[in-house]
Amino acid sequence: MTESGAKKTADAELKDLREEIAALKEALEEERARKAPPFSKEDVEELGDKLQDGLTDLEKQIDSNPVPSALIAFGIGFLIGRVLGK
Repeated sequence: MTESGAKKTADAELKDLREEIAALKEALEEERARKAPPFSKEDVEELGDKLQDGLTDLEKQIDSNPVPSALIAFGIGFLIGRVLGK
């Protein structure tokens, strides 16, 4: 086999390998998607409702206790500043 013939064969094999890798990658992604836990629109909406309820409760807590809430927020901000400042 000539040098150019060997190169063509190697190039063809390389192309085949790339196509096979792409097919395996796609199959792996499909398998991951199949095994992923299904989240329905209702699940997402329910989670959103729970988060909204939590925020509403937090707002009520802050409204009923503004000074302690402000001190807690200041303390958390101070700690984050100290940690990130180092």
